[in-house]
Amino acid sequence: MNSSLTFADKGLFLLAVTTLELDATPTYELDFDNLIVYSDDIDGLVDVLHNGGIFNFTCHRNDSEPSDGFLTDAEADADALASAGFGTDEDYGHCGYDE
Repeated sequence: MNSSLTFADKGLFLLAVTTLELDATPTYELDFDNLIVYSDDIDGLVDVLHNGGIFNFTCHRNDSEPSDGFLTDAEADADALASAGFGTDEDYGHCGYDE
């Protein structure tokens, strides 16, 4: 299993396990000693838990895809467009003043 959800509170962890057991969820593995849920589809588990009102956990993703150095695809697209001459004035450092 690639990614994990870690809980600090045992009661919340047990509530999360119950929520996952009651819902049709992606496959997961449990580590009761360390309060961790492992899964390859961590986003599916997060959705189920959020829908159940459970939010207080740490999500650790192990992506096999290499990072392109940008935080989001939108930022990468904006950078590509700006370098091709399709950016706004603010992208080029013009903030309403004449040079």
